[in-house]
This record gives sequence, C-alpha cells and structure tokens, in this order.
Amino acid sequence: MALIHRVIQRGFEQARDHVVAAGAESRAAAVAEYIGFQLDGLHAHHSTEDELLWPVLLERAGLSAALIHRMEQQHVGVHDAVETARGELAAWQTAPTTAASESLATALETISTRLAEHLGEEERDVVPLIAVHVTQAEWDRLGKVAFSKFKPHQRFTAMGELLESAHPDEAARMLANLPAPVKGVWWLIGRRRYQRFMASVRGT
Repeated sequence: MALIHRVIQRGFEQARDHVVAAGAESRAAAVAEYIGFQLDGLHAHHSTEDELLWPVLLERAGLSAALIHRMEQQHVGVHDAVETARGELAAWQTAPTTAASESLATALETISTRLAEHLGEEERDVVPLIAVHVTQAEWDRLGKVAFSKFKPHQRFTAMGELLESAHPDEAARMLANLPAPVKGVWWLIGRRRYQRFMASVRGT
C-alpha cells in the first residue's frame, strides 16, 4: 500500500510540474497522455478499493464503520477533483495557453491536497485493519484487478512508474516475483518504451 500511494503522490506532483514546465505546450500530446495515465491510475486504485476492500472491511471490522465510511466519502471528494482535472486537461489540450496551464495545474494541485489527507489517514488507520481482516489472497487479487483496469498501452507506464517510485529492495522484490516471460518483455521492450515516453513528456 505504501508503495502504491508513493506512486500516486509522485505521479500527480510530476504531472503538475510537467504542465507548468517551459515548452510544455510544444509537447502537449505527451504531457496530456501522462496526466491521463495518472488520472486513470487513481481511478483504477480507488474504484477497486470501493468494489473489493471497503465492503470486506465493513463486514469484518464493523466497529470501524465510521472510519471506512469516511474513506468512501474522501474517495468521492477525490473523484470530483479528478473529473474537474479531466475537464481542464481537455481544455488545455485544445489550447495550451498560460491561463489553461494555470487552471490545469491548480486542478492537479487540488487532487494532490485531497490525496495527502486521504492517503495519510488510510496508511495510519486502515492498513492495520487490512492486516487483520483481509487475507493475502484477497489482497493479491485487489492488486491484480486494479492493474487489469489499465489500458494495454498504459501497462508499461504503470510498471515504469512503480519501479521509479520503489526503493531498491522493493524494486528487486517486484522484479523477482514477476513470471519469467513478463520479466523478459519488460527488460526487452517495456523499459525502453517507458523511457522513450518519459523523454517525450520531459522534452529531453
């Protein structure tokens, strides 16, 4: 959970930086694709929790119902901010002016602010409930379902973002646990595609 949250927080911080970076308008398509990936990734994470995590915790950790309902309401607030950002992103893609850049950056900053509150509380108060009430098999399924919601062309980006955010020991464990064919595809194809994509986002 901590790594996923790190990926999400880092992603939105970088998304905002890319929008306001010098020359962003000249690479609007790539920057917009990166931001769209972050918005889609957050939706995948939160919608999977809504479907598979909160119902289980409400059933098994009934004394913490108020906390779980607060998590659900925070999701609603984040979702509203995401929808606002999608609208600002569409406007910026159409006309990446200074004003549009500022509006989109503000929308992304709002997401980051709401996430800081939500993710901090989730790590502090919900993770201990998960450790007690959710089995390893259920937790593994949650991760697989969330990842399956990415579009096929987004999955290399997801892998790259995970590895970029991971500590060295976390990255080593992730790669060690991948099936050999998947690991081979990542090293032969995925890593280079991710690096090329990020170069186009940064304009390097």
